[in-house]
Amino acid sequence: MSLDRPLRILLVHNRYRQRGGEDAVVDDEHQLLTRHGHAVERYERHNDEVATLPSWRLAAQTVWSSRSLDEVRQRVADFRPDVVHVHNTLALVSPAVLWAFKDSGVGVVATLHNHRLACLEGTFQREGRVCRQCLGRVPWRGVAAGCYRGSRTASAVLATSLLTHRALGSWRNRVHRFIVLNDDAVDTFTAVGLPRERLRVRPNFAWDAPRPAEADPVRRGGIYVGRLAPEKGADVLARALAAAPGLPVTVAGEGPGRAALEAAGAVCTGWQTADGVARLMAHAAWCVLPTVTLEQFPRVLAEAYAAGLPVIASRLGPLAQWVTEHDTGLLVEPGDATGLARAMAWAEGHPDEMRAMGERARQVHAQRLSPTSAAASLLQVYAEAIDAARIAANR
Repeated sequence: MSLDRPLRILLVHNRYRQRGGEDAVVDDEHQLLTRHGHAVERYERHNDEVATLPSWRLAAQTVWSSRSLDEVRQRVADFRPDVVHVHNTLALVSPAVLWAFKDSGVGVVATLHNHRLACLEGTFQREGRVCRQCLGRVPWRGVAAGCYRGSRTASAVLATSLLTHRALGSWRNRVHRFIVLNDDAVDTFTAVGLPRERLRVRPNFAWDAPRPAEADPVRRGGIYVGRLAPEKGADVLARALAAAPGLPVTVAGEGPGRAALEAAGAVCTGWQTADGVARLMAHAAWCVLPTVTLEQFPRVLAEAYAAGLPVIASRLGPLAQWVTEHDTGLLVEPGDATGLARAMAWAEGHPDEMRAMGERARQVHAQRLSPTSAAASLLQVYAEAIDAARIAANR
């Protein structure tokens, strides 16, 4: 179908205790849709509630939240959306909400921001290495290893939720279109039973940013944005800075790795708002993404490209697909602190080359990661879901 009128869109999301990329994506897409004239409402729960719940109740809600199901049903009845867009459901929303739309005729879209339908940990990482042992299988190995939050009990609860909703067909039968963030994810989610024909690849976007001359004509140093945690490569960055003292790197984020980064010479600013990150990027010359996990699509990559920053990234997953060596950035092997130190030192020693890479990165943003392209691709997915729901209702 072609969308010739404004839509009514209900966003469903379980917010994290520590705000992260998924929360930011939901906020950005809400704003994007509103700017294009669509009516948007949200149903949200927040994981701050977890601290108030006894463990048995939290476990039960993770598997099947009757409260969320009832509240979303009521919201659908009151708001009468054309499409419902489901984001994170862990832990309090639960996949039970997907049953709120049964026989409603509403198009249902789900963004799979991480790999948790296929991996308890969500990023195919175990003990610092890529692990796919549970892909397409009963995730008993993840339970035995305590992959979710380092706890066998929590892992068992999550595994129960995954297996329950696989058996019920909650994801397979109740969602008309899935959004995944990179090409490899199509194979991943097909392996756990999702219909390939319903999967649409759509990376995260970033808002437009001022051109370098309008921001800071003398840009210098690198910037890291994200959680300061091992899976994000914060410890790798700390070792790299210790091996190459004097490299100017600003770190925006919080986490257990902050002390090591500060000891290695990084300037740590703590958590920043989106505007704060944009201001820091406007003065940097490059962005560093040393992650060691298979993230679907780090939002920071789109933000860096929008700001005209080349990216020094791990040669891993979608980063290796989006960062082209000596064209839009530099690639290093995951976990290689020595290689990362060399790449950052090269970047500082070759400002003209990095500036040219940054301009090409900005072009990639304009063509594929901009608000304009994001709105067009999102509305196309919505149109497909609405069509699919209509066909199903008429059978």
